[in-house]
Amino acid sequence: MNGVQQNSNPIYLADNIRLLRKQMSWSQEELATKVGLNRGNIASYEKGTAEPKICNLLKISQLFGISIIDLTKRDLKAAAEKDGKIAVIFNNSQVSEADSKLEELSNQVEELQAVVDSLYTCHCHKRKKLEEMPMDVQMLVGNFEHLHQVAQQVLQQHKNLVNAMKTQSGRLV
Repeated sequence: MNGVQQNSNPIYLADNIRLLRKQMSWSQEELATKVGLNRGNIASYEKGTAEPKICNLLKISQLFGISIIDLTKRDLKAAAEKDGKIAVIFNNSQVSEADSKLEELSNQVEELQAVVDSLYTCHCHKRKKLEEMPMDVQMLVGNFEHLHQVAQQVLQQHKNLVNAMKTQSGRLV
């Protein structure tokens, strides 16, 4: 024996990064952008010719919603093949935490919608009571109505984003 202890635990990092990236239908460039690296870094990680710094490993594991231990030490391909789906690799607590955050975001958007709707209803009610509006008030009314339209668009985009995230989450659960 040469005094250097060989680690008998296999490392699955390269294969797992590739598997997870492909599962998300991301290119190496897309994954690199999401993590704040360049495509070459991801290519090296997937080939096994380089290992990420711990901060980048943490970013990758968080992005995929998987523990660092599972990312490095668990054969995710074998787990996916055994269970017939990749979803089994995600930590249940991480999935339920993401689901609760999505539900919280969904509730917040509904509350914001209710506030915007009630403000607009109040605005319409007050506007009807004014017989003649001075020019500066007319301008304020126009600005408010434009702001209301923008707020509605932003809320709709937020709803669409939350729904898309729920759909994505549903695919992983």
